[in-house]
Amino acid sequence: MKKILSNWLGCALVAALISTSSPSAVAAGYFAQAGKIYDATGQEIQLRGINHQGFNSTILQPQYLWAMGWKQQLAQIKSLGFNAIRVPFVPDTLYSQTTVDKLSYVEPNLNADLIGKTPLQTLDVWMAEADRLGLYVLLDFHSVSMQRQYPTWFLTNSADFGLIYNHQAYTTSEWTRDLVFVAARYSKLAHFFAIDIDNEPNGIVRWSTGDANDANPDFFWKNAAELASAAVLAANPKLLIFVQGINGNFDGKENSSISMNWGEDFQPERYQPLGIPSSKLVLSPHTYGPDVYVKPSFRDANLLAKLTADWETLFGQFYPAHPVVVGEWGGKYGRGTSGTLDVKWQNAFVAFLLSKGIHSSFYWCYTPNSSDTGGILDDNLNVRADKMALLKSLWGSAATPPVTPPVTPPVTPPVTPPVTPPVMLPGYAQPAIQSFAPHSGAAGTVVTLVGSGFASATAAWVGNAHDAVVTIVSDTQVRVAVPASATTGAIAILNPAHAAFTATTFTVSGSIKASDTPPAVADAATPTGGSGGAGGFDVVGLLAFAMLAALRAGAPPRKRAHNMLV
Repeated sequence: MKKILSNWLGCALVAALISTSSPSAVAAGYFAQAGKIYDATGQEIQLRGINHQGFNSTILQPQYLWAMGWKQQLAQIKSLGFNAIRVPFVPDTLYSQTTVDKLSYVEPNLNADLIGKTPLQTLDVWMAEADRLGLYVLLDFHSVSMQRQYPTWFLTNSADFGLIYNHQAYTTSEWTRDLVFVAARYSKLAHFFAIDIDNEPNGIVRWSTGDANDANPDFFWKNAAELASAAVLAANPKLLIFVQGINGNFDGKENSSISMNWGEDFQPERYQPLGIPSSKLVLSPHTYGPDVYVKPSFRDANLLAKLTADWETLFGQFYPAHPVVVGEWGGKYGRGTSGTLDVKWQNAFVAFLLSKGIHSSFYWCYTPNSSDTGGILDDNLNVRADKMALLKSLWGSAATPPVTPPVTPPVTPPVTPPVTPPVMLPGYAQPAIQSFAPHSGAAGTVVTLVGSGFASATAAWVGNAHDAVVTIVSDTQVRVAVPASATTGAIAILNPAHAAFTATTFTVSGSIKASDTPPAVADAATPTGGSGGAGGFDVVGLLAFAMLAALRAGAPPRKRAHNMLV
């Protein structure tokens, strides 16, 4: 519990201690007004979206590269009339140093330019090509793990550490750090327009207060969404923030008897609204039909009326106060376990959206290997003409006419001041660690590390101890004295802008047991701003969190996983 509270404290301090951004900064770039989405020129954007999974799964790359070229996929998506792609990713996408052709078979003749690239490097070239084609990209933080959908945006249960890329806890601060990382990394891409900050929070998660049986604020989605959005908008004020719903607040105010998909319930927004600038906020529910999850309402004698009433209650009521862009919906459309019932459901859902004047959404998904929905492509990689006809009926006219830019861009001041983005300090090389010795020892042991970029080193970590003394021998060699507080784990060398971690653990012997901290793993490198050497990453944002938390150390703390398949 202390660890969770300290994470919230660190994030809250960032929001509270950094100066407030100006209203014009909040309204920069893409913005929302009266239920519509606009680019910086005031041009309305209709999102004809598709989900393209893979970066979120154990292969950490777009699906079906064993049979298709990645550029071929993007070109086909555009040719079908889609103009936006939702791209799920996980922390492993950013940290894994295993090349994508080692994670899954990649057809080399069709994907020669991906051979030897890490998942992050693959995402880099994918994002650049999507931008070149004029495809809007929504990056979706899909789970804390590539192995399965996790109910929360953090993981602190040691029994689940095996799900995390480095076999350790994944905290709220680390979630925020990773959102900021991608927000800043792709900030120069004109068509990178939004981040979906967490996928389908569920289970123990509540919107906010109200459930006497679940009153722990660490699991309040409203708090987390506000903190994450402030950090993201500070790092890249051009972006929109997509926020998903929950699956029940059980507070006696909402209608909790409605059967809900994960991410579908926004009812508490009516009386506990999100403190996110309205000009930047997009509500993004997920909803699925009987091929994914058979709700009791699907057996209702008056099915269409029941569906419409439930959709209106769960999320439809908030349009046009906010854009409502469904981030996931779909099914096998007559070829699944529910037969024609899924066809009726999807047709009814499109009719509901049209009745509301909503034409934007992201359909799940492009490739056929989502077990309970299939894709726009069938198993033979042929386009499902019936699904495309349904989507085109939702889109209406393929072209969105220009609109007159608003005279004054809408700005709703945030409840929590946005975080000022960390300044990336120039002139510091990215360190890289090639080897170290010895690999174990007690407190006082001096460890020699060999690599590059060590001349500007200012600090060293050993496991969870951040007070190790580092001595610079040369740009290619440093010595680290193991402190008394050291625990078994990776050794890190830091300068004011970057850090590098050893790929294997240093085992602390003596009074500190090796089991005191989970071991690091070879793929536990943190994202780097460049092409990526093992173990390097930009830490300015993370250090900012740590330093601000230190300043106020004594302050009081204020469905189903269908889409994780490969």
